[in-house]
Amino acid sequence: MAENTSFTAFPANKFEALAMLYMQNQNLSGFTPEQLLDKFQDAYARIRDHERARGQVTYN
Repeated sequence: MAENTSFTAFPANKFEALAMLYMQNQNLSGFTPEQLLDKFQDAYARIRDHERARGQVTYN
């Protein structure tokens, strides 16, 4: 019996790593889980978009 197991690591890329580093340096007390998700996704998008704007990465 073959077993298909896939593993993913966090962070998966530099954008996730930098967004998490940013989050770790914020005062997040009182944030709801939903607010934490929004803040992380915003940080991730801002970092990714900044690199894109500098012309250092392309996305399909």
